Amino acid sequence: MYGVTTHKHGRGTMTNKELWEKEQHQVYREFLKEYLAEGYDMGEAKALAKQDTKEVMQDKLDFVEDLYDNTLDNLD
Repeated sequence: MYGVTTHKHGRGTMTNKELWEKEQHQVYREFLKEYLAEGYDMGEAKALAKQDTKEVMQDKLDFVEDLYDNTLDNLD
């Protein structure tokens, strides 16, 4: 990410990286539960959840980077 900051969260503070990893883990768990409910075995469910999580997190990162770039362009 763009520097290290900390955020108050629950019982302590979390860095941007920790928040990002927590979000990634939550997304993965949701996909995993969904695939298991659809009847996939654990191995298939994990592989599919991992790929979907990667795509979702990349979309989120792309959105933030576009927002950042657009904000800088608007300041000119």
